[in-house]
Amino acid sequence: MHSPASFHWDGERFGTDKVRNDRLVDEMIEALNDAAPVAFGLMDYWTFDGWFALKARHSEQGAPALLKTVFPGIELRLAAPMQGRLNAHVLFSDEISDQHLRDFLSRLKLELINQPLSRDALIEYARYVGADKLAKHGIDKSRVVSEDEEAFAAGCRIAELKVDSYKEAIREVPSGRAVGFMPFSTYDGLDSINWTDHYAYALGLFESSPIFETRSTDYWAAFCGVETEGNRKWLDNFQAALRGVPRLAVSGSDAHGFRGNGTNDKRGYGQFPSGKRTWIKADPTWKGLLQVLKEPAKRSFLGELPPKLERINGHKTFYIDRISVYKNPDSALPDTWLDGTEILLNPDLIAIIGNKGSGKSALADIVALLGNSHQNVHFSFLKRDRFRGKAGEPARQFVGRLCWLAGDPCVMCLADDPSPERVELVRYIPQGRFEALCNDHVSGKTDEFEKELREVIFSHVPNSVRLEALSFDQLIDKQENVFRAQTNELRKSLRALNEQIVETEDQLHPNVQKNIEEQVKLKAKQIEEHATVRPAEVEQPTAALTADQQAASARLAEIGAALEQLKTEARKVADDRRLIGRKQRSLRNIGERISLFEKQFATFVSEIADDLAAVELTAERMITLTVNRHVLIQLEQTMLASDAEMAERVESAAKTEAALVTEQKQLSQKLNDPQQKYQAYTEALKGWQVALEAIEGSETEPESLKGLQRELRGEDESFAAIRSRFEKYAFENAADAVGFAEDVTSLLTESADKAAPNVPGIRALMRKEKAPSEVYNYVFGLQYLEPKYTLLFQDTHIERLSPGQRGALLLIFYLLVDKGRNPIVLDQPEENLDNETVVSLLVPVLNEAKKSRQIIMVTHNPNLAVVCDAEQIIHATFDRKNGARISYQSGSIEDGIINRAVVDVLEGTKIAFDNRGQKYH
Repeated sequence: MHSPASFHWDGERFGTDKVRNDRLVDEMIEALNDAAPVAFGLMDYWTFDGWFALKARHSEQGAPALLKTVFPGIELRLAAPMQGRLNAHVLFSDEISDQHLRDFLSRLKLELINQPLSRDALIEYARYVGADKLAKHGIDKSRVVSEDEEAFAAGCRIAELKVDSYKEAIREVPSGRAVGFMPFSTYDGLDSINWTDHYAYALGLFESSPIFETRSTDYWAAFCGVETEGNRKWLDNFQAALRGVPRLAVSGSDAHGFRGNGTNDKRGYGQFPSGKRTWIKADPTWKGLLQVLKEPAKRSFLGELPPKLERINGHKTFYIDRISVYKNPDSALPDTWLDGTEILLNPDLIAIIGNKGSGKSALADIVALLGNSHQNVHFSFLKRDRFRGKAGEPARQFVGRLCWLAGDPCVMCLADDPSPERVELVRYIPQGRFEALCNDHVSGKTDEFEKELREVIFSHVPNSVRLEALSFDQLIDKQENVFRAQTNELRKSLRALNEQIVETEDQLHPNVQKNIEEQVKLKAKQIEEHATVRPAEVEQPTAALTADQQAASARLAEIGAALEQLKTEARKVADDRRLIGRKQRSLRNIGERISLFEKQFATFVSEIADDLAAVELTAERMITLTVNRHVLIQLEQTMLASDAEMAERVESAAKTEAALVTEQKQLSQKLNDPQQKYQAYTEALKGWQVALEAIEGSETEPESLKGLQRELRGEDESFAAIRSRFEKYAFENAADAVGFAEDVTSLLTESADKAAPNVPGIRALMRKEKAPSEVYNYVFGLQYLEPKYTLLFQDTHIERLSPGQRGALLLIFYLLVDKGRNPIVLDQPEENLDNETVVSLLVPVLNEAKKSRQIIMVTHNPNLAVVCDAEQIIHATFDRKNGARISYQSGSIEDGIINRAVVDVLEGTKIAFDNRGQKYH
């Protein structure tokens, strides 16, 4: 932004009257406070006078409060091998001294006259330039010669700096309190230079500038080192020019007035061209900005709203806003403990650090307790031999309160546990639970480890494959049902039926019913909250449009209708494919049943053969069995063809949809501002409706509202659900099982023949009171064969993984694979993991997971808190001598106090950190 001191300013300018100047600065402060951004860069042409005026006025008694951060800066022009003008900026720390800013100006050298930048030098520059050069800019040479103000204005318009003096002046600013800021793909930007002809010039500015300006998201990604569809072909060369060092790309407002009308022609403070806002994830301080320069891909965004903020605004019930702990008003407990704790929580990654026994796990336990976690048996602080004591003291004296961004707060006494039927609002993985899952699995005490993995895996099974199953185990049972039905028929057993009955009876347990009712209430609350973020209605513009805009508007309407039709057709195709799947399953069931019936018929004929021969009859004279499988084959082929045709339609529709969306974006740019807003409103409304439908879901989606309501069955519905579980499914390959049984029988026969050569069968091997038929029944009955499912991690069966490998796998599932959106609390996830695994596996997983959910993590490992770039650090301390007080200090990693705490706690002090660094090669 600019100020009234800038050469280019649309409004009243500073003069010699202090009262008038103060009024302008006050107006400037008011505009800054009213604008949306929290930080500004003051970039006046050629001067710091605007910054000096703001700084002076702000220090005066009675001046209005400045609620925003303003960094001093300057806009310059460099001599460059290009037709246009190469603008350049420099941004300075808001703590820099006035003298250092004046020293900076003195180091800048003007071309032609080789004089330091000053008002007099700009005047001299304008008078040195020939009349032809001035005339090209509409300037009268005679007035420049005779009038100082005219000469100064001309110098501001045409002067250029020596590029080497620009780079040198930045380097000479002490303590790294200045950074170069070059326009790139904006007006008068660096990309206007012919790189082939002037490679060294362009590369020099590329290497010396930490910040570049662009409106293009592809360029933003390229500067950050992120590949996109639009920059894939040239990203490697682009990064090579940057020497592989990421740069921060921003989109500036470049406002030349306090207030604007929102158009690109007249922008006020906080108004951005084409809605390309710059979002920075950092404290609004100079240290915060320097932190962003180190990892711009993680900490910056160009556009209306970053994806994470969009997710938060649309799903506020999944994000914790704050946690507080306080004593009961009537408590007589003298010790302080957690009383007065009040912490605002960041919606991204939160790292809780502190020395041993400082209260880190206490905070994690309390968040989990208030979030209705069912892991209370593994709490390390809120347990009987610690804070809860034998009689629940002193925990009984304290109450915790967890507030969400939307929804009712959770309040609970720290001595109580949530009821088992309450819905878990927070997923907690305490150290005890983590150890139990990883270590008990090895000893064979429990299969909880695999159960946890199966639960997450099931969340990724498409609805078309779930076959209306509500869990992973139910899905496996449904896939095996036909085979189990065949074996049960042959063995005359009701085992499978009893398993289904018990499973369904469990579903009718009162606690389960209450839990489902709680989940239904929670979904209803989410729908209620979702209704509050319905996009505000925008009236369809009635103003006259140009011919091009009319054509674009008409085509956009056609595209909208076409996209809606594609969605309708996609839903119908999905339903049709599910129907085909059920029919194919039925055909397989019929085929298997026919085969089974043929075997039973053959057995029946064999069993009565002797009796038929005794009366000189044959079975064929009385009963015959004719099977025509051709009908089944024809139906199967027809369904395969239909499914293939539908798959082609889905692929074609996807390509059509992608083309329409691309055309839609291009056409939207042709509309005027009201039309664009109306178009954006219609798209946002569609997105809002899709999100609503996702929450409501269907009866076949167990996590959705309708899926949960389906579980609330009455007696008749429950029996119907039980009967539905008797559907039979094909057993894929029986050849191996039959071959194995025949091989075992051959081995037994050979062994028996060696023991008694002339005795048929295997009787010679039998013990007393044992019949050969029992062996045959066992071998050919295949009771010893059960399907087994396993997972591989790094090409190793999970049963053979070390505790550390199992821990890593479990964290990947919890953080990356799990589709849940609730906050997740981790207590020291780095335990059992070596540092290399932490950096190579856990760090990227955490970085990806925090994009979609809130993560709270207790850690001793700097690789997790620092390398993961935790958005919030909470430092826990425990003062045993003064009232047993547990305190939490919160802030960002760039905050000076928090930064020192991170070094002291996680690195063992700065001295130890530096000592280790000196010993590494």
